[in-house]
Amino acid sequence: DRRQLVARTRGKSAYFTPGGKREEGESDVEALCRECREELAVTLKADTIRPYGTFEAQAFGKPIGTKVRMTCFTADYEGELKASEES
Repeated sequence: DRRQLVARTRGKSAYFTPGGKREEGESDVEALCRECREELAVTLKADTIRPYGTFEAQAFGKPIGTKVRMTCFTADYEGELKASEES
């Protein structure tokens, strides 16, 4: 349906795509599932996870030239979306 989930940290003006960095030994998909559980309180349905694309942009609030690179996925989930204290 071409919608994207974004979140905003309390006290901040910018919206961000939920996610984070891989922990040592984690795959992209394992990190995705963990971050969605931690930040959004949902469980991704593993058999629905599909690559969407890799994107690079200027990092918000960082010096010009500092880039952020995101590998994005689509997936179905179980549970009710709820922002955690981490978001």
